[in-house]
Parts: sequence; structure tokens; C-alpha cells
Amino acid sequence: MTRAELEQAMARLQPTLALDGLGRTDVVIEAVVEDSASSRDLPRTRDARAPECVLATNTSSLSIRAIAKNCARPERVVGMHFFNPVTKMPLVEVICHEGSDEAAVETVVALTRRMGKTPVVVGDAPGFLVNRILMPYLGEAVSMVEHGTPIESIDRALRAFGMPLGPCELLDEIGLDVARKVAHVLEEAFGERMPRTRSSTSWRPRARWGRSRGRASTSTRRGSARA
Repeated sequence: MTRAELEQAMARLQPTLALDGLGRTDVVIEAVVEDSASSRDLPRTRDARAPECVLATNTSSLSIRAIAKNCARPERVVGMHFFNPVTKMPLVEVICHEGSDEAAVETVVALTRRMGKTPVVVGDAPGFLVNRILMPYLGEAVSMVEHGTPIESIDRALRAFGMPLGPCELLDEIGLDVARKVAHVLEEAFGERMPRTRSSTSWRPRARWGRSRGRASTSTRRGSARA
């Protein structure tokens, strides 16, 4: 992207504290906090302002079906789950529930491709596709930290393997609060198939949930980990 293209793209952004412009939109992408109450409120706002637009939710743990049931047009609600770091990760999960409108799903797939991303259409199940694979991987990294392996060593090894971020760095980007919620959803759905480590619930106090909340949750000092 050239400097001119960047400036043109930035000029198209219109920050606002009001929602008056929703009525002119075809797609709304929500990225509110991973909280069921917040996700219930947004569909009601969408219904009042832009009932025909597609609501694409970036949730990583909440049921698309549960969010959709609060909408006047539940068939227009689709999951659109990006991955951290968004600038490096090309995959986007497009999640449809049993009542999803095919045109709404196709709209989100087309938008994903326009962004230069790779869409994968999946069903509305706990963890969708990627988190059912990702969370055991992250959990194993946390377990290694619990048993004394330095965070820096774990991340260095996985970056050398080819990952864009090490697992502990990735947890820092995701936020430990979000990771804990996803782990809880998977544990409830799959029981012992998705065991949680002790650290997934008590690794950090609220003040150090990760970069997504403004404060890193991991650091290294003289080769040892603080977690």
C-alpha cells in the first residue's frame, strides 16, 4: 500500500459516538467485549437503526444462534471471526447458524475476500473451528509455564517453527480474560477433552489481562518468565 492509498483509506473512516449512519450500511461488524449482555444490546440497536443490514459479529466464544435470537431478523446475523494479529493472519471464520440467510453468509464471505482475507465457512458450534484446535495448543504452553519453562523459550521455539507469534505472545494479544472465557465454553461443551490449566483462570489479576486491555500479561527478565 502506497502512502496515497493509505491516506485515501484513512479518509474513508468516519469515527462517531452516534449511530445515525447505520441506516446507510449494508454490513455492521461488531467487536464489543466478549460479554453476552453487550452482545444482546447491539442487535436491538441494529434493529432500530438498520433492520435490513447484515450484523457480522466478531465473537470468539459466544453462540451466534444466541446472539441472533435477540434480533428481529435473526437470519441476517452471521459470525465474522478475525484472528490475532489481524494484520498477519489471513484466515476469517464465517459462522452461520441453522437459521442463517444464504445471501447474508455470501455477503460476509465476499466482504472477507475484498479485505484480502481467506474466508472459511463453519457451523455454530463451541469454539467454531479454529479455537477447538487453538485452545489445547495455548493450554499446553500455559502448562509448560506452570512447570517452569521460561515464556521466552516457548515463544522462540514456536516462532522458529513458523508461527507468526509464540503462544504466550498470542495469549497476550488475545487477552487472558477472553482466553479464559473461550476455555470455559470449550470445557463446558467437551468436558475432559478440553481440560483447563490452573493458569487459564488465575494466571493474572484483572489489571494485567493483556495488551488488548492496555497492559501486557507476560514479560521476561534475565531469561526467566514472570506470569
